Amino acid sequence: MIIAVINETSAADKNPHIIAALEGREHTIINAGMKQTGQYPELTYIHTSFMAVLLLYTRRVDLVVGGCGTGQGLLNAVLQYPGIVCGHIVTALDAWLFAQINNGNCISLMLNQGYGWASEQNLRFIFD
Repeated sequence: MIIAVINETSAADKNPHIIAALEGREHTIINAGMKQTGQYPELTYIHTSFMAVLLLYTRRVDLVVGGCGTGQGLLNAVLQYPGIVCGHIVTALDAWLFAQINNGNCISLMLNQGYGWASEQNLRFIFD
C-alpha cells in the first residue's frame, strides 16, 4: 500500500510521530506535507485537503493520513470531493471500525487537542 502523510501547519511538529508509527509495516510512505513548524510554504488544512484529493484522484497513493489540531478541518475539507471517504480517527477502535465498515481512502487525526502523554503509542495502535 502507498500511504501519503500530509501535515498542515498546526500539526507539522507531529509529522515525525506519524512517520515513526507507520515505519516497519512494509508500506511505501510519501511524506508530502509539512515536516516542521515554520516550514515554507505554510500549509493549512484547505491546502492539505486539496493535495490529498490530487494524490488520490491520480492514483499515486492508496491512503492519505492527515489531520489538524482537532481533525475536523481536514475531515470536512476532503469530504466535499466526490469519491473521498474520510474518517475522523482518534482511537484504535475508530481505525478498526473505519477499515471494516467504511473502507475509506483518507483518515484525519486529532493532532493537537488531547495530544499528550502516550499519544505516539496511540498512533501505533491506530495503524496496527
